[in-house]
Amino acid sequence: MGLLDAIRENMERGAPLEELVKDLCWKDFEGFAADIFSENGFIVYRNVRFATGSGRRRYEIDVAAFQRPRVVLVDCKHWGVRAGKSSGIRGAAVKQGIRAHQFEGKLPEVFPEATAWERALVIPVIVTLHQEEVIEHNGVFVAPIFKLNQFIEELRCGIFDGREIKVTSLRQFLGV
Repeated sequence: MGLLDAIRENMERGAPLEELVKDLCWKDFEGFAADIFSENGFIVYRNVRFATGSGRRRYEIDVAAFQRPRVVLVDCKHWGVRAGKSSGIRGAAVKQGIRAHQFEGKLPEVFPEATAWERALVIPVIVTLHQEEVIEHNGVFVAPIFKLNQFIEELRCGIFDGREIKVTSLRQFLGV
């Protein structure tokens, strides 16, 4: 039985989602977020690593979820309730925004299927354990894990569409 199935089964028995995921280790928390995107029809890659500037600067995306034309880049934060969390989230949002910007040039390398798309919409997201509502900070969305399905549904409606990349120019750049 997979992690998502086990959590779903416990929820059917009445256990609240927040209680079930708070004891997950950070790696399982990332896996749970990835499973939710996958269950919603996204193609999902985990722990996507890429480098820019002749390999001098390295980046990692916890979960990259692809569903034409959207590219959702997720940083998972399995942080408990603690002082200074909001400033930590703001700092993480800034870093995720930078990673998303750097990822744009790597999209055809990481996900070659995107070269067939007319355009791609890059949406940087932070998934947290504790947060009351979906918020936005400098173009990065912060969504609690227990509202991730709702966030994905709203995402499909175009509410959170981010920076658009013209894939035709990427194809020209790569000579594809």
